[in-house]
Amino acid sequence: MKRLHLMILCLSLILLSMNTACFRKGEKRIEVQWENSLLLPGCTGMSENVGLAGAYSGIVGGKLLVLGGANFPDKYPWEGGTKTWWPTLYSYDLHTGKWIVYDNFLNRPLAYGVSISLKEGLLCIGGCDRMQCSDKVFLIKEEGDSFAIDSVSYPSLPVPLANATGAICDSCIYIAGGQETMVNEQSTRHFYMLDLLHKEKGWQEMPDWEGPSLSYAVSVVQKGRFYLFSGRSYAPNEETVEYTEGYVFEPNAGKWSQISGSFPVMAGTAIPCGEDKILLLGGVEEILPTTPEHPGFSRKLRIISTKTNSLEDSLDCPYPIPVTTNAVTTGNQVFIVSGEIRPGIRTPLILKGTF
Repeated sequence: MKRLHLMILCLSLILLSMNTACFRKGEKRIEVQWENSLLLPGCTGMSENVGLAGAYSGIVGGKLLVLGGANFPDKYPWEGGTKTWWPTLYSYDLHTGKWIVYDNFLNRPLAYGVSISLKEGLLCIGGCDRMQCSDKVFLIKEEGDSFAIDSVSYPSLPVPLANATGAICDSCIYIAGGQETMVNEQSTRHFYMLDLLHKEKGWQEMPDWEGPSLSYAVSVVQKGRFYLFSGRSYAPNEETVEYTEGYVFEPNAGKWSQISGSFPVMAGTAIPCGEDKILLLGGVEEILPTTPEHPGFSRKLRIISTKTNSLEDSLDCPYPIPVTTNAVTTGNQVFIVSGEIRPGIRTPLILKGTF
């Protein structure tokens, strides 16, 4: 009888510990409510917006800004469609829910640059048009009831760059990878830093990661460290190769280290979460031919623990998660602004997640 009581007691303790563990795991699990109803309006030359890849985006003065970008407005690539770059600024008031469209806002159409939201405005770094990449760095700031371009307060990049990735860490902006030209395209291992407290020093060249050249990589800053994931390398007469490695740069030490694991998130987006999490949103898991039969890109939200530098969990989004776009955060919300849902196919919808 005593033996039976002891067995029952042990079983009860095991069940209790299992329930407690499940409860604690449930407490920590990230949950997201997704909406996919916000729609980019049309503009001059595109009465019905088909969506934009590579647009700059951020929040300025309570308004979500979407600027530039590229698409195939008339025909898909496999139908002989021509890729078009745009100079348009779209402003969505987060309080009133109204759009204002500024046609020909840029003096040249641009896309595929890096967007950094600052207190002063939206900083747009590099990018390209059909013919060439850009080294320009300019700020979109409020001016009365409208917006203006400040093209003189920030130094140009050391080289023209498109399809790079970047993030801000404390007062320093880091830019990684990308390509310099639109002819004989080639990915790079560039790694630059701009100290916003000493802009007069310009962009400083930093030690690059010990890995392949990368474009379409994904970067994010968490707890004072710069993380770099995935991307692809390419060069004239060489096959395009997708990579799934992860790297982390320690600014204080000035050194890189590689993260264990596989992160197939090329051209996706990322945001920091809490004190020790990184959320990798979507991405291209495998390079497939551009055809109408393409299955679309990843709908996964991968959760990385920066304590262990490893994948901790993953969630599925009920809607397509666009690539070649940005993730813009405000409070506990994230906006994934337009982008591509399949090769050559954009979406005019802005995916919104509430955590």
